Amino acid sequence: MTKSPSRSTSLGRVLVIDDEPDMVDLLRQILTEAGFDVICALNGGDGLMLEDFEQPDLILLDLTMPGLSGFDVLRRVRSARPDVPVIIVSGQADLKLARATLECGAANYLPKPFDPDHLIDAVVAALNGRAASQKKEASPRPLRPTISGRVD
Repeated sequence: MTKSPSRSTSLGRVLVIDDEPDMVDLLRQILTEAGFDVICALNGGDGLMLEDFEQPDLILLDLTMPGLSGFDVLRRVRSARPDVPVIIVSGQADLKLARATLECGAANYLPKPFDPDHLIDAVVAALNGRAASQKKEASPRPLRPTISGRVD
């Protein structure tokens, strides 16, 4: 198994939450080989604990899991950390479902099976969008021009 890169050389920290161990292993391998630091959870409850403790840059989330559903996890993450992109990776290729997740705040929806390159592109795009948003929020507001003069 490939070792995850160190935090300093990583392209970003990704939390994978999926109840299928084979899918978790596949996602970990793809992301690790692409240069990401990957942490994983096999259910929504553990995923939320890891999200709080590890503070990932992005979350890959399955929707259909026993116990806490992917929708529940998505809503809680949006409430706690609205700046963290969440990409849904689901076995359900349903347009209405995809639209519902995007309306709940997901950054993207990828149906399984997916092309590994498409997955990496989606992760990079979401992280770039987050970085641009953070940069915009951190930049000072432009000063409003003021008119000075004497009033008699």
